[in-house]
Amino acid sequence: MAGVRVSRWMVLHADDFGMNKAVNAGILKSFRDGILTSTSLLANAPAAEEACQEWPRLMADLRAESISSAARRRKLSDHLTPFDLGIHLNLTQGHPLSAGYPSELLNEKGEFPGIGPVFRHLRSPRSRFREVIQKELEFQIERMCEFGVVPTHLNGHQYVEMMPAVATLVPSLMEKYSIPVVRVAYETHLVRTVLMEGRAAPFAVALVKRHFARRFRRQNRFAAPARFFGTAHAGLVSRSRFESFVRFSSPHNCTEIGLHPATVPQQDTSGPHDAWFDPLANLRPEELAWLCDESTPDILVSHHQSLGRLHQIPSSDSQAT
Repeated sequence: MAGVRVSRWMVLHADDFGMNKAVNAGILKSFRDGILTSTSLLANAPAAEEACQEWPRLMADLRAESISSAARRRKLSDHLTPFDLGIHLNLTQGHPLSAGYPSELLNEKGEFPGIGPVFRHLRSPRSRFREVIQKELEFQIERMCEFGVVPTHLNGHQYVEMMPAVATLVPSLMEKYSIPVVRVAYETHLVRTVLMEGRAAPFAVALVKRHFARRFRRQNRFAAPARFFGTAHAGLVSRSRFESFVRFSSPHNCTEIGLHPATVPQQDTSGPHDAWFDPLANLRPEELAWLCDESTPDILVSHHQSLGRLHQIPSSDSQAT
């Protein structure tokens, strides 16, 4: 089915594969028991290798049609083609993989310092850190390939791929590693899905993300979903919000919804100062629940949506809005 145009189709994508055991378990369950179609790997995360070890087993079960969601997927014209597994480029959490990474882009523990400090250094496309950033991102892609999985698409942890200094590197990364699809997080209907809910601060941040996504789209013509939802909703995509996204989805071509499912986290002693502390941990199980609910496909059916894959997007569709 690759390359075939479908009138209206949906990609349900989960970020953060490899972050920890609960995230890995939730994402794998969302494929097997739910209607997830795509995920992306945090190559420097603690459970990244474990995630990639589980991937061939999932693909084998998919080929054998032994996943429990197979019947529901057929209802959504999902032909059980391989799921998407992309690279989730990361400059904000954990430790860098490359040697000689500049201290200005790390905290006092030698870790990535979070989105705010990184943005301050990478907000200009002519940042002096472009070369070391490119080296680190190449190490992350190559680490994923060393785990035995070639990325089907590219996106970024906390949307770092849209930061000007990183965005200028994306075309060469995609060419070097033959990655055909990139996420362009240009989100519409933010007033209705964010501001009208009284969430002014997330609305403002989402507008910034949309600004940089628009700039990236104007400068590049890569295959990408026509619409994207989720820039202001990490861990907050309830069933009703999902239905709103579906209602506002592209009337033609592909819409992607960004999600963060996981199982209930195991009790641990990590806190906000831990390099891999997950602030979404207690929110993620709700997304997992509705993704795996037997009635969820009815939402897509009622809006004449099919399930698709990122690797099926024709490049000619990438500039749709």
